[in-house]
Amino acid sequence: MDFVAIDFETSTSNFTSVCSLGICVVENNIITDRKEILIKPEPFEFNDYNIKIHGITADMVANKPTFDKYWPWLKPYLDGKTVIAHNADFDVGALCSTLQLFNIPLPTFSYLCTVKLSQKAYPELSSHKLNKLCNALNIRFHHHRAYDDAYACARVLLRILEDYSLLDLNEIEECFEMEIGHITPNTIIKCRKNKKKQKKSKKISETAVAH
Repeated sequence: MDFVAIDFETSTSNFTSVCSLGICVVENNIITDRKEILIKPEPFEFNDYNIKIHGITADMVANKPTFDKYWPWLKPYLDGKTVIAHNADFDVGALCSTLQLFNIPLPTFSYLCTVKLSQKAYPELSSHKLNKLCNALNIRFHHHRAYDDAYACARVLLRILEDYSLLDLNEIEECFEMEIGHITPNTIIKCRKNKKKQKKSKKISETAVAH
């Protein structure tokens, strides 16, 4: 299976305050590329809580490009691909919000949340936070470093594919009855842990029609 794992770190609670991005590229179930970039957030603000989590300070990114400057380089990694993230509501939300801030059209890709997926794959675990999950699966990484978090996320999906003998996104969706997320320039369809059940249309019998 081919996919790209991403992880954002932010300087504040604002989705657009991305200050770091990690990327892990997987081709035919093999990790082929890993990258991390530092980003000057918009707005250029940091709070102590976020710094304590990821260790990135204002001085480290003051002279780095803003996200829009990176986009021509980043877009080919995502457009038309399968994108995964651990807690994708946050990472895909940060991506979409930041692109919208800079008036950049959204790319087109399918996406999957490995938090939701791991909850279905390993329901016996008491926690599905990335560090606890990876500890249970014996995946070693440095938590809250975008470079390593993206790698760990990729390793989680690869492990699930192996444990359940799955080949692609369609098989994941069918096996776990999840709803895959989809992003296009005009739509945002969220990844859901459980597929929405189709409502059956009720046929009104002739005898039930009031005259």
